[in-house]
Amino acid sequence: MSQHHRAQQWSTHSPKLREKLTAMMRAAGGALPCVECGHPVILGLHKWQVGHRRDASRGGAAKLANVGPVHCKSFDQSGRTVWPRNCNQKAGGKLGAAVTNRRRRQAQDIRPW
Repeated sequence: MSQHHRAQQWSTHSPKLREKLTAMMRAAGGALPCVECGHPVILGLHKWQVGHRRDASRGGAAKLANVGPVHCKSFDQSGRTVWPRNCNQKAGGKLGAAVTNRRRRQAQDIRPW
């Protein structure tokens, strides 16, 4: 979890942004595109979180223009998968992997040429 998401400011902004996004989804017929994958997030069918269009670690602000719905892994009542992955968490995993891989390369002292 990033420092941005640990901050009290994000924990107070996120619920407010979620309310506004829910209203936007209802006004748009019950769905908006996922910020990460582009597939529709359907209100009432998919679980979702507030996600950044531009990551907070890269200067993205917690403003309505920079956020949107992002899929969460979700199942129906019978246990069948409705949405197979957490779109919001794969970006953080990629950033973490990049840091780890960079440190490994530095530790091995492999020249880039």
